[in-house]
Amino acid sequence: MRSLWGSLAFVMAIGTVASRAQTTIDSSLVMNDGVHIETTLVLPPDSLRPSGGFPAVVFVHGLGGDKDDIALIGTIISANGFASLTYSVRGQGKSGGLSTIMGPREVQDLRDVVAYLRSRPGIDPDAIGIAGGSQGGVHAWIAAINRIPGIRCIATLLAPPSYAADLAPNNTVKQQLQTELSLGSVRYDPIRDRIRSFVLMENMDSVRAFIAQRDLSPFVDSVRIPVIQSLGWADVIFPVNGAIRARTQLAARGIPIWSYFGTNGHSEPVNVPEYLFTVQMMLDWFHHWLEAPMLPEVTTPRVIFADDRPGWPHRETPVWPPEPASSLRLYPTGDAPGDSGIGYLSPTPAGVTESYPFSLVHDPAYTTERAWNESYSGAAFLTAFRATPVRFRSPQLSDTLDITGIPRARVQLRGDGGPFQANVRLFDVAPGAGGGEWKLLTHMPLGVLSADSPVDGHYDAEGEALSHKVPPSHSVGIEINSLDMWDGNRAHIIPYFRSSQAVFTAEAGGSSYIDIPLIGTAAFVTAAAPLTSPLPSAIVLHQNYPNPFNPSTTIRFDLAASQVVRLEVYTVTGQSVATLVDGVMPPGVHTIPFQAHGMTSGVYYYRLMTRTGSIVRPMVVLR
Repeated sequence: MRSLWGSLAFVMAIGTVASRAQTTIDSSLVMNDGVHIETTLVLPPDSLRPSGGFPAVVFVHGLGGDKDDIALIGTIISANGFASLTYSVRGQGKSGGLSTIMGPREVQDLRDVVAYLRSRPGIDPDAIGIAGGSQGGVHAWIAAINRIPGIRCIATLLAPPSYAADLAPNNTVKQQLQTELSLGSVRYDPIRDRIRSFVLMENMDSVRAFIAQRDLSPFVDSVRIPVIQSLGWADVIFPVNGAIRARTQLAARGIPIWSYFGTNGHSEPVNVPEYLFTVQMMLDWFHHWLEAPMLPEVTTPRVIFADDRPGWPHRETPVWPPEPASSLRLYPTGDAPGDSGIGYLSPTPAGVTESYPFSLVHDPAYTTERAWNESYSGAAFLTAFRATPVRFRSPQLSDTLDITGIPRARVQLRGDGGPFQANVRLFDVAPGAGGGEWKLLTHMPLGVLSADSPVDGHYDAEGEALSHKVPPSHSVGIEINSLDMWDGNRAHIIPYFRSSQAVFTAEAGGSSYIDIPLIGTAAFVTAAAPLTSPLPSAIVLHQNYPNPFNPSTTIRFDLAASQVVRLEVYTVTGQSVATLVDGVMPPGVHTIPFQAHGMTSGVYYYRLMTRTGSIVRPMVVLR
């Protein structure tokens, strides 16, 4: 391989020297709907032109940018023997028209721009590559999937083919969709306002319909040309998941595919060495496929991935998942030893079914419109939503746990009859007081819509892919939360604008679990002996939660042995309101939901009666 970009200073120097001998042609192309698209074509010195014409690369900028943002890279690529064409996508920069957000209009523009490039004298019309980041990376996939004539290979950065679906995962919407639809440097088509209204009305059916119109992942099998892709594990918009799936599909069909999974994703700090490394890969790719004879090793699938340790150390593999691939399944079960309020995450299923309530309280005075305008962040947003999650933690590790790939979870949930979120979050937990220090590793978005809410249901969540090494003495933690934040100030997933109460159930036998992808195996400080949750030693009636409530709450009680139980709710005057349990109950922890429909505001009581006596607690309905 050629070593072209050893440092950023070297790149700048090449661009400065090369630009003196290059020819730059600015044009305004008229699309078939009359919109003018601004372009810049940079040609190497004519003395270097091959007999068949220059190979060429079309570079496309990110959403909200313009062709001037990538002018330097056009100069650099031309210095290495390629013609370079950059253009401002419609609705951006000095190009006319309105952005339809990578819709059919932008697809046609790309066709027309490529056709213009192919018609230019001195250009090899059948040796063209497409490259770009984010919006530009999506355009590269568009070119490959639509088989635009003349395109021989693509380089796509920060944009998997699942880019649209990634913005609305699993009945939720990412806050970044709001960001993408609110850029002041983009002149939007009115379709933007329709999408915005769908999100504000929490109309997931319409959101999914828009996603289906844009998403490219169903069409990856249409790709017939070589692909190189680069994505960041911690990208706030596009996880690596879609790129992993695309890599698997293309490799299975023998399509040359190289991948880099590491850093420099959206909202990540710029890491210059890793940036230069990925650009070097891209340039080598174009040299192999656009001008040099194809080398045998180029056709072999190649993944270079870097875990998130300092320095981003590289590993390379021709297969995915990397070998030796394995998976760790952990089951939520019981209370973690010595940790009040934190459940136990065990490699062995529980022997007793237990339930754990979690909730979200929303101030209805804080509207969806205001939240959109404030980007789902800031003091007012944080005050308007209060979440009570449930957490579980594994035993300490005796060796490093090498997590690499896509985690998945299955959870049994029961809601209050309306939509709620049960986002699963994965943590690296360092030992320490108060349950330790919890470092968030990845998000697993999960929304449960009212139409999808049986009394008890199992739901699957897919995590955002990662590569992280959990050190010895640390633990793995998970959290189930109706409020999923990216950091302390900003939402990652837009919450549902309603208060909700829900229950997560850790069933005996282990139907609720998390699967963590590994390289190698897991080793815990404690032996992985069968674990069961200890039975309660007494009869306990817990305070209902939430309290006060409207209209739903959860009542929890513990039984040390199987017996006849009656649980009822009554008014301050002793009038019975509801009988929730009346019969034999097994030993263990029991969680009973209660709906206060038709009840006025005020104090009520709930009473647990057994053969040994009764226990009474107050609760408050607040309308």
